[in-house]
Amino acid sequence: MEVSCRGRRVLFESFYEVLPNGVRVLIDRVTFPNSVAVLPVTRSSREVVLVRQYRPSIGRWLLEAPAGTVREGEDPREAAIRELEEEAGLIAGELEDVGGGYVSPGYSTEFMKLYIAWDPVAGRPRREPHEVMEVVKLNIDEALKMAYNGGIEDVKTIALIHIAYLKLGVAPRL
Repeated sequence: MEVSCRGRRVLFESFYEVLPNGVRVLIDRVTFPNSVAVLPVTRSSREVVLVRQYRPSIGRWLLEAPAGTVREGEDPREAAIRELEEEAGLIAGELEDVGGGYVSPGYSTEFMKLYIAWDPVAGRPRREPHEVMEVVKLNIDEALKMAYNGGIEDVKTIALIHIAYLKLGVAPRL
């Protein structure tokens, strides 16, 4: 295995592997810490809280659910609680695990756990210096419309908005 590049949080590796069909191929893999994403939802008002964050890797602002990496030795649930308060300044009234999956298994090891923070209350934001963001509150109907029309382009956020709709047990008003 050859380590081609090591960054602040990522490791890029190239190696050969024999696939189950017997073919030997060169694999490029990014080893990245596991992560969490959490969508704050207030049941009574059907309001969701997102963060509008500048993403230097693509040179654009994105609307996203609060998210971040799981620190070494940290439980994903605790990471979700931490990220929610750090980024959105909120504390979950109830934190529900709604699944998770590999972010981009074609090249990365990152596994993301997804949570909904039901009926959050005010906490204290503690953003890191490299996090340039602002809090955005939307009705979930508006957020769903934005997911459909391209106003929300972050896949984890789109998934969480849809899951929240199912959990709320209401038909979308598009």
